[in-house]
Amino acid sequence: MNFLLGSTGLVGSLLADELKNKKISFLAVNRRKVDYLSSDQQIIINEINDFDFLDVDKSYISLGYPLKWNDLIFMKKNIKKLFYEVDFELVLKLAKKLRMNGCHTLAIVSAVGANKSSKNYYLSIKGKLEEELRCMGFSKLIFARPGHLLGKRDKPRDFGTFLIEVFGKISDPFLLGKLKKFRNIQAEKVAELLIKATSEEFEDDDYVIEFDEIKKLT
Repeated sequence: MNFLLGSTGLVGSLLADELKNKKISFLAVNRRKVDYLSSDQQIIINEINDFDFLDVDKSYISLGYPLKWNDLIFMKKNIKKLFYEVDFELVLKLAKKLRMNGCHTLAIVSAVGANKSSKNYYLSIKGKLEEELRCMGFSKLIFARPGHLLGKRDKPRDFGTFLIEVFGKISDPFLLGKLKKFRNIQAEKVAELLIKATSEEFEDDDYVIEFDEIKKLT
């Protein structure tokens, strides 16, 4: 069985769409019911301990505390706590539970620039999470490190997000070589690459997705 944790967000909902389009069976684990999934494609839980991930094959995690664009630059103390609880502690707990129940392939949405040594709090936590996950013994581990995600969201864009997207249209053509990974990217493309990387086309190893490339992680 393939599991999808976090199917209500931008990338998560597109992962669900892509899995359905490819006729790959999966079970979405959510805290609320979503209309675009049938009852046999989702399960609702309130706590991690409410559910055992049995017979796990591959898993996709697209979870994250909803941040504003300015939180990525400077995070207030109360937001730091909430972000850490979801993006680090909760994801680690889920990953451990999946691994204990046989999951050998894990694909997760991280962030461009993720680095445990970063002075940026957001990027440092993403980097620490990646490091912890690499120590869990997954046969195949994929980190998607997208730049700003483009796509239809539940909530209207704020002014900061609007500026990022406008600036991206101007700057993206000039981001070449090693800078290409910082381009804005369609969330749909990220979902497609995550599923592609979990396929048998790619041997067991650790991988990173940066913009439109899947590369082995050294």
